[in-house]
Amino acid sequence: MVELATVQRLLIEGVPFNRVLGVRVAAVTDERAEVALPDAPERLNHVGTVHAAVIFGLGEATSGAMVLAAFGDLQASGVIPLAAEATIRYRRPSSGELRGTATLPREGQARIREEVRQTGRARFTVPVQITDGAGAVTAELEVSWALVTRRE
Repeated sequence: MVELATVQRLLIEGVPFNRVLGVRVAAVTDERAEVALPDAPERLNHVGTVHAAVIFGLGEATSGAMVLAAFGDLQASGVIPLAAEATIRYRRPSSGELRGTATLPREGQARIREEVRQTGRARFTVPVQITDGAGAVTAELEVSWALVTRRE
């Protein structure tokens, strides 16, 4: 497993937009990643709630943090993670600081690793929940990822 500081660094250095967005990795384990997004007036929409694009960006970054936590070692050996598809469901207006939580069970990770080992690629989905400061779920995403071995 990759350490929190490493996931934060890779998330920002690998995807500069995450720096612009202002995301911060709050917690990471073998099977879970949490990414926080502070409240800021420039992230609001025309009705004063968090803009849909910001919520989507937080969700995609959260899924990316989970991929880095689970497969950072593969990336270091030339496997490239690519977000391939995403679905989002906005459940209620979002305000204040938001938090994304992504999960990927160890059993699924083992299957993905074996697929990469055998074929040089794998495709999988990372679910993400976005919550507000009160803990209410404001959006849910499913981000499909591809791990592809770099061919020299």
